[in-house]
Amino acid sequence: MKKKMSDIVLHRVRPPDGKEELTIDDLSRVLVKRLGLVRKKSRANHSKLLKELLKYRKDNIPITIEKISEILGVSESQTYEELRKWRTLGLIEFVKVPSGDDFIKGYMLTGNTANRLLDRVEASLKSFMRQTRRIAKDFDDFLMLEIARASRTEEKQCTEDYNEEN
Repeated sequence: MKKKMSDIVLHRVRPPDGKEELTIDDLSRVLVKRLGLVRKKSRANHSKLLKELLKYRKDNIPITIEKISEILGVSESQTYEELRKWRTLGLIEFVKVPSGDDFIKGYMLTGNTANRLLDRVEASLKSFMRQTRRIAKDFDDFLMLEIARASRTEEKQCTEDYNEEN
C-alpha cells in the first residue's frame, strides 16, 4: 500500500465539555477523529482499534488483519482501506516478530503510547512540509526569474521604440 499524504485530514474535534468525567473511550474517539483516521463514511470502530493496538503493543504482539477487521467491525477487504490513513501517518506497520523457531506476522503500532504515536505523526507532517517548502522555494525562484526576464524584455522593447522614434 503506497503512502499518500493526501490521505491526511486533520479535524478540530474536542473532548465533550458537558460530561462530568471523561472516559478513555471519549478521549480515544477524539484522538482518532482529530487525526482523521476515520473515513467519511465508515462504520468502523477506530477508537476501539487504537485501544486494542496499544494493549497488544505493550505485550509486543503483532495483530493479524483478521483480528483487526473483527475489532473494527468490518470485512477484511474494508480493513485494508481503513488502515490506509494509519499507515500514511506512520502509526502502524507490518512486522515479523520472532517467536521461538518461527515468526509472528501482523500489524503493530509504531509507538508504545499515544504521545509516541503523535511524535510519529508530527515527524510525518514536518517532513511533508519541508518537501513542500523546497518546492515553494523553487517556484518562487522561477517566478522571480520569469518576472525579471519579462521586465528586461519590456525595457528592451521600450528602448527600441524610443530609438525608432528619434
